[in-house]
Amino acid sequence: MVLRLFNLLQGSNDAPVARDAIKSILRLPHISFVSEVGREQILHHIRFSIDYLRRSGLLDSQGNPINLFGVAAHLYYTEPSNVALVALMRHGVIHRICNQASFISAKHEMMLLFSHLFGRRYLPKVYASSQFLKAITRKSPSKVVLPPLPKDARKVLLEHEDHIRRVFTGYAQAYVAHHSAELGQDAQLPLSRKTLCPTVSATDTTPFAEHLRRTAISSTVRSPFVAASGHSDNFRSVKELSDTSRDGLHVNVHAIPTMRQFTAVLGKEGGDSDEFALNAYLLDFFTHGQTAALRTANGIRDGEMWYVLQDFSLTLKTIRTGLVQLLQKAAAAEASKAGSVAGDEISELDSGYGTMGTADPAEADPDAEGAEQGGFKRPVGVSDRDWKVYEVVDAVTAEFDEKFRAMWA
Repeated sequence: MVLRLFNLLQGSNDAPVARDAIKSILRLPHISFVSEVGREQILHHIRFSIDYLRRSGLLDSQGNPINLFGVAAHLYYTEPSNVALVALMRHGVIHRICNQASFISAKHEMMLLFSHLFGRRYLPKVYASSQFLKAITRKSPSKVVLPPLPKDARKVLLEHEDHIRRVFTGYAQAYVAHHSAELGQDAQLPLSRKTLCPTVSATDTTPFAEHLRRTAISSTVRSPFVAASGHSDNFRSVKELSDTSRDGLHVNVHAIPTMRQFTAVLGKEGGDSDEFALNAYLLDFFTHGQTAALRTANGIRDGEMWYVLQDFSLTLKTIRTGLVQLLQKAAAAEASKAGSVAGDEISELDSGYGTMGTADPAEADPDAEGAEQGGFKRPVGVSDRDWKVYEVVDAVTAEFDEKFRAMWA
């Protein structure tokens, strides 16, 4: 939401009506009718969301959307998958996949990565048991269970998760520090609301009180009922921050783009025991294109098959369109080096969002779009590595769309 608000300001050239619309949103007493989060906490959350977007390279110092903003904004409905895709592109994982010696291997690994990020569907533990899978896969071309995420991709997402945790832990600490008087001491039990354990008086100089003050673990964000077990404000994950924060501090894990769902490991020592196996229906369909196999092996029902495949097809087209705009921006940046003032303005300010076309990919005519993308030529100044990314994504999109159309042609 924050990223799209900044795009509204930029797209309207900072028009008064856009500023007034944003101010009206920020003046709301609560974020929704059922939320207890007040206006001050919303403003703090937005402030640290802006900090996160700047560190992620999606906003410049003036608040203008830049770089991969177009891709992230058009895939807003897939959050946090869009944020994960941007992180992987910025750290070179996408380029590494696409610049393999084998084009077929590049397409398969790219499809595997997309299957981890978008259209995620979990398999029941009983369904994903080795005995059950062995019986199914013997008669079907489907793998059923999605293979693990590439190691370098998982490493990047783990680092990004740690970055997110630090940013929003800072948000929680800043909010508690600024509103300590309003929040007061967190000494009430969560259900009965009974007050326990009054603070030890500073004038109490007994040896026991002195020992407690000397050995106390400092904790302002974490609930004292959890901190009593020896935990400080060093959180291991965003979920832990959300689950163990003090009373009066509302940290919603669903409002923070955590990467945990992408990095969780299944069935290995030290893995996440509560993690379910991912359904490989998208990768399987890309491999064999058989809807009957998706029905019998992957468990995709007839009533939902067309919709889940269409959603993923539109996601691929959105990513491809975003890459087209990025390549055009790269060409414009090269032109600006030759003294083009207009090109310089585009390279600094154009996010690619406004130039991606007025029509949403979901509303575009499939035949017209295919012709348009097929005619896209390599812009001048685009590097071989960047162009290879477009070629692989375009090939994956075209191949998946061809098999998708065949099922309803």
